[in-house]
Amino acid sequence: MDNRLLIFLATAREGHITGAARSLNLSISAASHQIAQLELEFGTSLFVRGNRGMHLTPAGQALFSYANQIEALWQTAYREVRQKAEDERWVHLAASHTVTEFFLPDALGQFRRTHPGVHLHLTMANSHDVISRVETGQVDFGIAEGRLGHRKLQVTNLWQDQLGLIVSRSHPWALRSEISLKDLQSVDLILREEGSGTRSIFDQALKRQGLHLTDLRVMAELSSIRAILDLVNHNIGLSVMSWITTRNTPDVAFVPIAGLELTRQIHLIQSAQPQERQQVNDLVEVLVRAAHAFNAQSPKILDPSNG
Repeated sequence: MDNRLLIFLATAREGHITGAARSLNLSISAASHQIAQLELEFGTSLFVRGNRGMHLTPAGQALFSYANQIEALWQTAYREVRQKAEDERWVHLAASHTVTEFFLPDALGQFRRTHPGVHLHLTMANSHDVISRVETGQVDFGIAEGRLGHRKLQVTNLWQDQLGLIVSRSHPWALRSEISLKDLQSVDLILREEGSGTRSIFDQALKRQGLHLTDLRVMAELSSIRAILDLVNHNIGLSVMSWITTRNTPDVAFVPIAGLELTRQIHLIQSAQPQERQQVNDLVEVLVRAAHAFNAQSPKILDPSNG
């Protein structure tokens, strides 16, 4: 793929040449030169430069759309050529942070034991990016939580999950059967970053109750689950996350939040016309079986809003 297009895409996504150069391990001058060469070839400006960064012109927006498609097609071609050249079988998947850290390890272990000749490439990203990778063909399938809306995707339900308040075992609320929305508004919260499935479910639950994050005391928004759990354990703040994060973490406790609908479904997501490859189908079957077994054995946490 043309390096100029790679630099163009990185600049458009970062919003400035500095971030693009850093992500591609280039000097700023080298990246700027490549953008200038691309604009010279097209005979038009692709970016509007300003003090607050670089924004796409109408011509740049048109190129950005095509460049995304070229990138996805190139990645698909590269994967398939490598597979044939090396006579290897690969499955590329992307999963959200919670899924990767807490739901996938056991299921992927089962698959590797029964399919030792299949190679896995797993990318961890927030739910928004997982869906984007599926839509652009960068992965064979993705696994993410949250509502998918009207997207034209093939969706298979996997794990059932429940969000609630995560507190330190030494916190006074650790032994409570539930906390109220008023309680929630009185404490410092450490939340997942915008774009994560966990954050999306929480935002939507608040909205249904006529609330917004501005009504809460949010002290941090982080992408690292481990960092959040460590901060909660040290009573720096409380968090809203899946109950499963506490299953193997004895220092923190899960407390349901009364009045918020925080149940969610974790989905396996494929394009509307997924590739028919046996190793992909085999892994999907393993994941479905693992999720079914997990759901049958997991504690049934009632939605506090339903009493």
